[in-house]
Amino acid sequence: MVDANQTHKIATPHFSIAFDKSCMSSAQRIANTLETIYKPVSKTLGVYPSPLRLLINNKSTELNGSFVYLPRHINFYTLYHPDPNFIGNGDWLSLLCIHEFRHAVQYSIEYHSTPCWLRPLYFGANLIAVCGVPSFFKEGDAVGIETACSKSGRGRLPGWEKVYKANLLERPPISFARQIFGSLKHDIPDEYHIGYYFTTHIRRKYGADSIKAIFEQNVRSLPYFGFYHAIKKVTKKSILDLYKDMNQALLLSWQKQLEGLKITPATQLTTKKSIDSVDYIAPFIDQLGNLIAWKTGMGLRPQLVQVGKPFSQPTTSKNKFSSWEKDKPILYFRDTLPSTAWAIGEGCAAWLEASSYSWQKNRQTIRLQYYDFKQKKRRTLIASSRYVALAIGPSTRQMVAVTSDETGKHFLVVLDTKSGSIVKKIDNPDQGYYFTPSWADADHVIVVKTKDQKNSILRINIHTNATEVLLPCSYEHRSQPKLYKDYLLYNSSYNGIDNIYAMHLPTKACFQVTSRKYGAYLGMVDAKTNQLVFSDYTKNGMAIVAMPFDPVLWTPLEKVEDRSIRYYEPLVAQEENSDILTKVPNHLYPLTKYAYLKESLAFLGPSIVPNLNDRGLHLEPFRLVNLQDTLKVTPYFYQNANIGGIHRAPDYKTTEIGLKVKYSTIYPVVKANMKTTRHKHIENKQFCIQGLCFTQNIDETYWFPGLDIAVKLPYYFTLRSYAGQASLTATINLTRSNKKINHTKTYHFKIKNNSTLSKKDIEVPCSQALSISFTDFNKHYHEQRENLIRVFNKFSFPGIGHHHYFIFQPDICREQDKRQDFIKYSWKQEIKLTYGFPLFYPECGIPLIWFLESVSMEGCYKYNCAYFKKNENFAGMVPAMFLDRSDHTIGTTLTCVSRLLSNKTLPHLTFVVDFDFFKKKAKKWLFDFSYDFRVKFDVFGAVKNK
Repeated sequence: MVDANQTHKIATPHFSIAFDKSCMSSAQRIANTLETIYKPVSKTLGVYPSPLRLLINNKSTELNGSFVYLPRHINFYTLYHPDPNFIGNGDWLSLLCIHEFRHAVQYSIEYHSTPCWLRPLYFGANLIAVCGVPSFFKEGDAVGIETACSKSGRGRLPGWEKVYKANLLERPPISFARQIFGSLKHDIPDEYHIGYYFTTHIRRKYGADSIKAIFEQNVRSLPYFGFYHAIKKVTKKSILDLYKDMNQALLLSWQKQLEGLKITPATQLTTKKSIDSVDYIAPFIDQLGNLIAWKTGMGLRPQLVQVGKPFSQPTTSKNKFSSWEKDKPILYFRDTLPSTAWAIGEGCAAWLEASSYSWQKNRQTIRLQYYDFKQKKRRTLIASSRYVALAIGPSTRQMVAVTSDETGKHFLVVLDTKSGSIVKKIDNPDQGYYFTPSWADADHVIVVKTKDQKNSILRINIHTNATEVLLPCSYEHRSQPKLYKDYLLYNSSYNGIDNIYAMHLPTKACFQVTSRKYGAYLGMVDAKTNQLVFSDYTKNGMAIVAMPFDPVLWTPLEKVEDRSIRYYEPLVAQEENSDILTKVPNHLYPLTKYAYLKESLAFLGPSIVPNLNDRGLHLEPFRLVNLQDTLKVTPYFYQNANIGGIHRAPDYKTTEIGLKVKYSTIYPVVKANMKTTRHKHIENKQFCIQGLCFTQNIDETYWFPGLDIAVKLPYYFTLRSYAGQASLTATINLTRSNKKINHTKTYHFKIKNNSTLSKKDIEVPCSQALSISFTDFNKHYHEQRENLIRVFNKFSFPGIGHHHYFIFQPDICREQDKRQDFIKYSWKQEIKLTYGFPLFYPECGIPLIWFLESVSMEGCYKYNCAYFKKNENFAGMVPAMFLDRSDHTIGTTLTCVSRLLSNKTLPHLTFVVDFDFFKKKAKKWLFDFSYDFRVKFDVFGAVKNK
């Protein structure tokens, strides 16, 4: 969150950069980088964006950046990404500059290619977010540019491509829709991968201008289908044919890469079903021979497990390790950060997890968690930090962590495992970035250091800061270094496939240790059995394998054949072989005053949302917001036309005009709504006088001015692997009628706590939610006083089978209505029991039109009970009226979740059918079949929230 009082601004010819004064050096570097890349990154799309605003956030710990459509600006988070298989040797902020600015260029070409008469609708109302070029294509194009314009970028990293590669080589052809929307059957890489290969294939075959032509043609055709038409017009092929051609080209390249590749023999230590998609990460063997690893997967909650039987003897071809026993879960954790944030030591484990600040949802921090195996106790060492990678020392009394402070400086810090306090901060004079640290011994750490798109491997004395270069700077992608005896082991993509390499420290001779098909990732060497244990990627995820640690079997580095597939090379040529990051100057831009009203505020275009329930229309002519997303001012108009003539209450709302204001301070959240509402009252009253009956037709309208003010106090917390939030909200509603003020006060307390869940889970396996509200109505017009108390609970538990769930929902409501002539009491109770489970995952449909993702079923029992009492007082008579009723219902709900048009920006299209089979009436269960069909498709919300 940017504080106007602490915010400075750098104004360059093409950018206005707002930042906290503490990150001055990062802001200057970003300004220089953006100006350097401005023309090269824009060149192939042929447009040069108008001046652009950029916010630098050095307070929150997100590992991300983003280009925002409305209001048009870029967000950067300065905490460096710790995953070497994501950014390689690149500088995080520099790669963000290239990638996110390319999105700004894409936005500009869509804008300039759109006919003038359509721009207010497409860009003012933000329809371009859902009917423009699909996000997979934009993200892939941006990945291609970051790869071509630097010596790093994801397109150069074999570890980034391994999932797509394994699927293509070892599975039946995957449909285009499954590639876009993903799968719940096995691991499919995200849209960045398919987008990169797709856009790169087009550029390789049809030239750099083809991407520009597709962006130009897309917005000139029918919305949603314009992209397919543009592909057809530019390439003369349908998108499905182009997708097949791309996969065929990749298949031939990867088959050629693997042709004649000698695979290093190894024994697999983990077993899993052929349909499982599971990753075992960072395997560790303790002194008792227990094999421990972090385990994640498509159908698993992230967990730390003990794998199979103890690992107590060397593996040979005649003595294979057996792991038919189920893995034993040790703990569940939240995998909100890359695997570099997880560490295992002798008798303990530590990990980092992202969480919200206690009082601010939109500000993230990182917690350091620690688990003692012997005591079976988990504790939080540090509740708020900026650590991104960990390693536990050999004595387990200390840890080393990688961190970047708010000023943008990078450090290694040594931590005490008991208190979490910093024992030593290791100086970093040249400010290179550290990756994947490990301990060489009690006094030294081994770490990869990147600078100027190269990396080196260092040994650092934690007491004296003395640094020894073990492997010098190189463009080679290296990570995860470890020392064992006289050898430095590390991961490298030297031959185009991630594998384990070694250097003999006395002679400096280098060797290839493993040669695996898709990638081998270093775990450790077990000294007792002299076995190298590592993670080996297969089509079903990471498996743990072992092989003898025998240098005689290794291949000298000079004999290793380079099998790299440089799919990106034509892009480098099209971008004129420009490594533009080497041309960034150190120009010092002057600081200017940050004018909050001018620099931060922006107007958004109109929004129109129909209400299908009451046939109404909600119109927002514009919205005033700030870039920090803490302020929203929205005038609105609502009109109920009653199209279709649905049944209504005698008194209903027809029109409402108002102004909504929401402001999220550091604490609390304040909302206000000034409005005036038009009501219509239609009623036919019948009355009798002296035996004659009359009917009076009432048709009147009246306006109610009103004001709503709400103050919300949120709180966010973490309990073990659970994430929770609580809030207390006080709201007052003022309305005026007949020159009198009516007021309603509402107090609402909510708290919920959710466990982690897997991708296949429909409902959170374990959760608790409580909601208590009290509403007090005071209406002077009727001399009426009414109050309402409601208590709602929701508890979910795991079901019998995998991804089954059980939900218990009790709901209690008490209402009292007090007037001059009567008092009315009512109690309502509802209990709902639900058992749900997935039926199957069809993952099929009509190509480019409709894709059915999943089908699930719920069985439901509902019990409703109502008690009503009314005491009247006329001329001293006090008769009482009672009403007590209850009903029971048993039914099922069938839910089908689908997607449309192979466009991920469109929301889910969900079909829900509720079936009621049995009802209890007069203390008897009767078969009473009925059903209700519903469709959920919030396309207007998708446009508004994009």
